[in-house]
Order: sequence, then C-alpha cells, then structure tokens
Amino acid sequence: MRSLRLLAAVSLLLSSLSLAAQKTYSAILLARNEHPAVRSAAELMAKSLGIPANRIRIESRSGEPRGGEIVLAVAPVESKGKSPLAESIRGDGYAIRFSPGGGATIHGARPRSLLYAAGDVLLWKNRTAGEFVRNPEFRVRAGQYDPSLSVAEFVAELGVNAIIMRREAAAVTMKDTLPDVFRLLDPATQSRLEKQQAQAIEENQDFLRKCHDADVTVYAFLYGNDFNAWSPPLYQAAIRAFPSAKGTPVPNSLEKNSLSPADPNTWKLFRAYITELLQVTGADGLYATFWDRYGIYCEEERCRAAGLDKFSNELLECVRQYYEATHALGRKLVVRTWGSGSPHWLRDEYVHAPGYGTFGGTEEQLWGRVIRELPPDLILQTKVYYSDCEPGARFSPLIGHTAPHPQIVEYQVSGQFVGRFYFPASSVQEMATTMRQARELVGEDGGVNIFPGGTMQTNYSVFDDILNSINLYAWRRLSWDTRVDVDQIWSDWAASIYPARAAPHIIKALQLSESVVGRTFSTLGLGSSTNSDFAGNIARRETLLRYTNRYYLPEYARLLEPTQENIQRVVGEKAKVEAELNQMQSEIEQARPFLPAAQSEELNTRFDWLKEFAIVNNQLDESLWRYRYLRYLDSMLTTDPAQLRNIAKSYDTVEQHAKLLFRYSPSQKFSCYTTTMGELANKPSLGNPLPLMHELYAKSKELIEQSVGPDYLPADERR
Repeated sequence: MRSLRLLAAVSLLLSSLSLAAQKTYSAILLARNEHPAVRSAAELMAKSLGIPANRIRIESRSGEPRGGEIVLAVAPVESKGKSPLAESIRGDGYAIRFSPGGGATIHGARPRSLLYAAGDVLLWKNRTAGEFVRNPEFRVRAGQYDPSLSVAEFVAELGVNAIIMRREAAAVTMKDTLPDVFRLLDPATQSRLEKQQAQAIEENQDFLRKCHDADVTVYAFLYGNDFNAWSPPLYQAAIRAFPSAKGTPVPNSLEKNSLSPADPNTWKLFRAYITELLQVTGADGLYATFWDRYGIYCEEERCRAAGLDKFSNELLECVRQYYEATHALGRKLVVRTWGSGSPHWLRDEYVHAPGYGTFGGTEEQLWGRVIRELPPDLILQTKVYYSDCEPGARFSPLIGHTAPHPQIVEYQVSGQFVGRFYFPASSVQEMATTMRQARELVGEDGGVNIFPGGTMQTNYSVFDDILNSINLYAWRRLSWDTRVDVDQIWSDWAASIYPARAAPHIIKALQLSESVVGRTFSTLGLGSSTNSDFAGNIARRETLLRYTNRYYLPEYARLLEPTQENIQRVVGEKAKVEAELNQMQSEIEQARPFLPAAQSEELNTRFDWLKEFAIVNNQLDESLWRYRYLRYLDSMLTTDPAQLRNIAKSYDTVEQHAKLLFRYSPSQKFSCYTTTMGELANKPSLGNPLPLMHELYAKSKELIEQSVGPDYLPADERR
C-alpha cells in the first residue's frame, strides 16, 4: 500500500502517458457546509486522480453529473429510502453510480464514508458504467495512529472508523482528581507534570479535532496495570497519601503488585488516574491493555482472604473498576486480553502469562468471570495469534467466545516477529485465512484492529514500504471484504507500485517470503524472540521456543525430543528455506530489467539482508538441536563426537556471515525511510549472533570431552 501522497505521483505519471484504458476526471463537486471529512476526501481523490485543487468546487447539482465530474454526497441511513443506490449501503459504506456522460456520484452513509472511497480510488477510477458498492465486513475497524500520515490519509488508506492515540498522549497530575496525592509531590515535580499536561492538552485538542473532522472515534491508550510504571512520582506520592494501598511484590514475579487489589484506596487511585487521562486526552473511550505489567498479582494474606490471589478474580475486579470509571464519563472501554505467550522465565523474573498455555490455564478460565459478570457494552479485544504475533501462530481460542460482549480481533502489522520489516515479509495468506475465520466467529457486529509500524525503527513508514505495505493493504481489503480473492489483492497492490512487466515476479518473490520468514523465525513451528533479535545465550533461546504456545502440545513436544531424527527435521526445513530463497532471487532477477534503478537497488539490499540473516539464524538453530542431542546423550553417560563436526561448520559459517549482515550504502534512500540509510538514527540491525554460536560450540565440545576425553574429538585447531 503506497500512501495517497505517492499514489498521486503514480496517477499523474499514468495521465501523462495518456493510457487509453484510464478514465479521466476533471472536477469534484461537494455541497456547501459539508462535513470536513468530505472536503478531505475530495482533496485526497484530487491528488490520486491528478485533478488540480482549484477544480474542487462547492456546487449543488441535481440530476446526472456532467462528463468528468465527481459529485460527493452524504446519504445518512435515516434517509436511505429516498435513493435506491443509498439503500445498498450498509454500516458506514459507500456506493458509486457512474453516469453515461462520464461522471460519477459517490454516496456515503456518513462523512467518513467518502474518505473510504478516496482510499479506494484504484478500485473504481477506471469504471465507466453501472454501480460500485463497498460495505465494510466488520462494524468496528480500529487502528493505532501512525504519524507518517495525516489523520485523513490514515482513515482513507486503512478504512478505519476508530483511531487509537499513541502512548505519549497521557500526562496525569492528579491535581484535581486526587489533590491529596498532588500535594505530596515536590514543587519541581508538580511544575514539571503541570507543564507536561498543558502541552498534552494542547496537542490532544488538535489531534482530537483532526479525528473528529475525519468523523472517527478516538481512544486513549493505557498499558498494563502497574501504577508505578504509569507514573513513578505519582506512585511514590500515592503510597504516602494512602500507605495501606502499597502492595507486596511476589519474589521473582514480573507482576509487581505495586498497589494491592485488596485495598479500596488502590481503586480510588486507579479511577482517579483513568478519569484524568480521559479528561486530558478528550478521547471518546479507552483502550486498556492487560498484558505484561498486569501489575496486580498478589499473594498477601488480605488478598487470599478476599480471593484476590487468583488472576481470574483480580482481573474481574480490575476490569470492573476500569469500566465504572469510563462509564461514569460516558466513554467506551476496550480491554485488550492477555497476549504475552506461554508462562516462562525472563532473566530472573517469571512471566505468568495466565490463560496462554498449559500452566497458565485457558483463556476462557481467565476471562470467564469478566465475560459473565460485567455489562455487555464492555468490548474485549483479542489477538488473532495465540502467542503475541509469532509467524503462523495458533488461532486464539478465545475468539468467538466473549458473548454478549462485542469482540475485536487484533492484528499487529509491525514486523515484530518477522525482522521488524527490514526484510520482505508477507503475511497475506495467513491474514486472509485468519480474518475469514474471525468473521465467522465474531460476526458483523464484531471488529478488527491493526497496529501498523516498524518495531524499533526510526524514520520508517510501512505505508510507503514497497515490500511490506502489502500487509496493510491486505488487512484493509479483507476488513472490508473477507471473500476477496487473495491474488486480486496482490495484483491491485503491485499495480500501484511496480511496472507491469516486473509486478508478477515481485508478487511471486514476496509470496515466497511468507514461507521463508516463517520457517526462519519459527523453526519447526516453535518460537523466537519477540523483537526478532538473536538470543544472547542458550538458556534464552530455549525459553523462546515456548513463545508460540505449541511447546506444550504433544505433536510439537516430539519435535524437541533430543534425537537425530529431529536434527534432520531442522536440517530439512532449513534446506527448504534455502531453496525458496533461491526462487525469490530468481524472481527478483527476472523483474530487474523492468524496474527503476531505485527500486532495484532497494530490493537487492533488503533481499541480501534476508538471505544473510537466514543463513546465520538457520545455522544457529541447527546447532541448537545438535547441542540438545549431545546434552541428552551426556545425561545417559554417552556422547556422539561426530556432531561436533557439523557444529564446527556452523561456527565457521556464522563467523563468516555475521560480517555480511545488514550491508548498505549510506547514500541509499529506501521507499520506507524519510532519510538516507546513513542518516538513520537507528541503524538496521538485529544484534550479534556470535555469542550464542560460540556458546553452542564451547558447551558441545565440553560435553563430548568430559565423556570421552580429547582424543576422540574431531580435529579442531581454529576454535
């Protein structure tokens, strides 16, 4: 998906070539006093169609539009009976009638509907007759705002009707909501928080105006339930004002219990914070995230006495307090259900991950009381992935089981588990499969959500990415029509970016990337790092194997058995990765003669990044499985010295290719970056693979040597 700014350039180029197949529009008409969203839609359409800005006119027109004119009209649901065309519109969809004289009338159910039509220009601009009707598949389509686009562009390109503010929108002082807490802050902190809040209010008012001008709902964003993480100075003042609220953290728990759920003052503090957050942001609702930093895991005696030493009961009370605080203000509440993978150790802290794996219980057990006991207008949002956003992760079993609460299905299109979008990394087929399944389960009154972006990148916009914008484009198309043909999604997307003779080859290469990246990051369907980086040591790498939540399933547990058969399974999978990488290379080579130089250079560099990363990562995982086999043999008082030869070969390969990771020319300019490569604040990197490789080799050698002595080791003089 290219942004509308770039689509305009493409459209102007096509116009200059006078392509016979392209229909020409010359003016856009809208009614006086029309909603700002309609005016924005006209401006975006004009850019995409190459219409000069002075040809957007305020003019009432009855009857058919004249040749080359586009008439924009809002047709609210309550007046549908007046127009047969308007009768075909559902939800906040739109419909277009193409007149015999070469004009078009676009009817939107509401102002934002015209923005959706602007985002779909490529789908209808060359139609010459009949009608074109577009209705969304889901009632709610929410997205976290990406500031690389204007609000109107963001709404048009993603087809969303709800926008989530970014985290930095919050600035809470408690000066008015809990003055006893504010008074305990030192004067310098009081002044700093007040200044931050004044600035936030000004910025939020401007953002809110832009969102309402785009006719969309706005949600504030709150992460976790650890009050100390929300605001350390307010937390310190709060426990001075209300000493009994201070919780006692469980040793080695990631969840800190900074405020005890058994103390009434805890909820007084929570509600004051939430109330002020919504007042400062001016948002129409709140997105609350119940993930890491859940924050209220308590094993104190008073918690046990109240039953608040169990996650399901803590969860009910916490969500109830959120709901009552937002409901009192007349605001909506969306709760993002837990999504941090299976229970596991993270360094010296334990991630409980309730509801996400054998030891964490089921999601239905965790969320059951919330679902049964809280009012039905509470909205629950669940990741489609049953383990963060690992490639090919299991479909979440909670989806479709939250009635009577509406449910939103969440997609993280941020590149997090697939190389942070440094590489070509399609997820189109998986997205199509899961969104169709989600639609069957949540129904048309449910919703879908998207978090777009490039994890840990700077100066990056996935909207302008000539490789991975396909994932956003596919999300948008599927959220409006889950029945759309996937091949059609690919061809429509590529047509706006690549020359016609290059496009089929680029499509094939990117389709292959879904398998390549999935097999590279998720060996045998098991887990890898949340942020795509290399694990620093064996213990961390083995922890990461749990992330897909397949770790506990019998069919996947067998893949971790320390056997030569499983080593060969890994070797075979990595051979498939290599073969598919070669196919990708072949397709890119066939496209090269038809590509502009800048596109060709970007594809070369980013494919090289993927190839080199895959080589290194594949060797690390193959060596991991060999090491695990040797470790098992050692526990049985035997060994297999021949394994070290293969680990030594991997050692040499990793040493060689670690030097080749993320090579680029500082003067290169990619489609997705606002600066040259040399000017990026965060240089492309996924860390250093050498510490893990060195440890795998050293510990494997040690296991063999302590079993049979050095005489039976393979010759090795370089390590």
